[in-house]
Amino acid sequence: MPRRRKNNKNQGNLGELLLFGIIIFCFYCILALFDSSFTGDSGREWGQYLRSAWGGAFIVPLFFVIYLCIAKLFRFRVPRVPRQVLGTLQLYISFSFMLGFLRETGWKSDWTLFQPGGIGSGLAKFFVLNIGTFITLLLVIASFILSAYLFGSKILKISLPVRNFSDSDSESENRPRPRRKPRENYNSSNDPYFEDKPENILFPQKIPAPKFKVYDDAIQFSDPMPLLSALNAKAEIESMRIPDPKLKQDDTQQPEPESDPMKAAINMFSTLITSLDEGKMSAPEKREPLKRQKKIRRPLPSINTIEESPAIKPDQVKDSNQSQHDEIANFPPPIDIYGAKQVIEFDKDLIKSSEKQGRQIISSLKNYGVNASIAKIVNGASVTQYQLELAPGVKVSRILELANDLAMSLAVTSVRIEAPIWGTHYAGVEVPALERKIIPLRNIIDSEEFINSRAKLIMPLGCKIDGEIFIQGLESMPHILIAGSSGAGKSVFINSCILGMCANCRPDELKLLMIDTRQTDFAIYENLSHLIATPIYDVKTALKALNWALHEMQERTEKFSSAKVRNLAAYNRKNEKLPRIVIIINELADLMYSAGNETESLIARLAQKAGASGIYMILATQTPSNDVITNLIKSNIPARAAFTVQTLEDSKNIIDSSGAERLTGKGDMLFRSSGYPLPIRLQAPFIEDEKISDFVEYLSNNVGFPDLLKF
Repeated sequence: MPRRRKNNKNQGNLGELLLFGIIIFCFYCILALFDSSFTGDSGREWGQYLRSAWGGAFIVPLFFVIYLCIAKLFRFRVPRVPRQVLGTLQLYISFSFMLGFLRETGWKSDWTLFQPGGIGSGLAKFFVLNIGTFITLLLVIASFILSAYLFGSKILKISLPVRNFSDSDSESENRPRPRRKPRENYNSSNDPYFEDKPENILFPQKIPAPKFKVYDDAIQFSDPMPLLSALNAKAEIESMRIPDPKLKQDDTQQPEPESDPMKAAINMFSTLITSLDEGKMSAPEKREPLKRQKKIRRPLPSINTIEESPAIKPDQVKDSNQSQHDEIANFPPPIDIYGAKQVIEFDKDLIKSSEKQGRQIISSLKNYGVNASIAKIVNGASVTQYQLELAPGVKVSRILELANDLAMSLAVTSVRIEAPIWGTHYAGVEVPALERKIIPLRNIIDSEEFINSRAKLIMPLGCKIDGEIFIQGLESMPHILIAGSSGAGKSVFINSCILGMCANCRPDELKLLMIDTRQTDFAIYENLSHLIATPIYDVKTALKALNWALHEMQERTEKFSSAKVRNLAAYNRKNEKLPRIVIIINELADLMYSAGNETESLIARLAQKAGASGIYMILATQTPSNDVITNLIKSNIPARAAFTVQTLEDSKNIIDSSGAERLTGKGDMLFRSSGYPLPIRLQAPFIEDEKISDFVEYLSNNVGFPDLLKF
């Protein structure tokens, strides 16, 4: 006979097996979040997805699920499950928000668990960009406080001195109470807690309490309005009192103030109810709205207009303007003097070669463990930029370290990596172009950007990688520091800037003070109409010229102060026109090595105050070391232009970042200023020496020779 199986209550079922599987899966996800080797390759990919999509804070709901499953398996009672679920979600959002805020403020950690994920990054970017870091920090703290409150913490509760009966009643309802037998011969005076009971506060000892009828499931009042009945009884008792004979008949006897504030409030409320029943009180009469008085406006002060001087007639002014226009009738020079305009185009073969090179970059990065895809290819004049979209979870620091490896795999001289590209979420890999294009100065001067520019001292800086023309006004900088090794295109760039400023300003509006201790670059400008003195080649004379510029700056500052204006443009609108002065120093290193302390102090004083007085500086050197470009000079000159330099230290000294050591030369430059905190890669324009000679000769023949000063 087969034996019957006994019913075992401890035997597991399918639900318990499912809970156990959920616990194992949650532990697997936690190990994957820590990038553990126990999970294998699939676990690492799964952990990479969790960290990039949900962030490292996803470990909080995982532990909560494990806690619920264990409580279900061992038959533990979980109190207030909905509130704990909401608290866990809020705690997850709080941790994600905190990690995203730390990432936005610049904090980075090598721990893989400290990634904010999509939710934390989105919240942090939104609040930091809109309300700032301080308010965002307060929101993070408030988010943690809210999560603690949802878990049942009393951090938001305020303790009051008055006893709260509703809370005590609600708690007492949850607890079962044993039935008590009614006491016989109960004396309320012996009970110390008699007055604390709600029914005794509402109904004092002298007023009979309303009777209740007890049913099986509910308690109902025998009187539909017990409170009003009690109050009416109170009023009848008060009316039966014997009045005090000492008081007059006209005076009403006022009750003595009671010591208990609750009883006093009940008496006041009862008096109010009785007066309403007897009709002694009525609604207040409506008041007529007050009419607003019209504001009396004060009369405006009279303005005394200055009558036109009878000594100057409009015809005379017209004649003087006409004579001045005749003197500069041949200004500006014709556009053909800069050479012929060239059209920069890229053929199909070059585009196909760029696409092939882009696929090679992707395969090389994949060999080093970096997954990326090409979002856009930009063909420039000197470089080709490949904009890459990195896979989720790939650190930017990993691709920055592969610049030399990519240069070797592509067989090029250098590769510059810009990660991220300013204004986008792409990483840029800049490779030297297969066919280098030259950008003539004629293309920039003949462009709409140059013609429609509001700046007076226009500097044609060059073209961006995408071919967009980039120009800046020297007034907005107001000084610029240029550095680059020999043959990098620094001198050609300075010549382009000189021609751009002289083509837009007349000789009476702009004066140039050129200092060239090398005696090779500025000799071509000896007959230029915009010169304030002949090009200076001696160090002692250069120091005298800088002292003169400092004295001129002080005189202009005093004039501006007496005229109550702030800058040169406002002064020229009211008074005599003062020309703008641009000081160009071609080799700063020679001055610093010859008279370093004096040169540094003069340049620093001019850089601090000369911009407002209409005196600007262009400093250039081919040795950007700490001895030449000191911290005092750098702090007063925010605009920098870096051409190819030899070492990484030189690049950091000129533009405060790396990248200039990887430029390709021949006009390839990085520009940085206060308006552009990240370096912008540009291709400087090119102008031949013959075109410069033609430009100087044209101005000297048609405008005239300048009146030169001697130092």
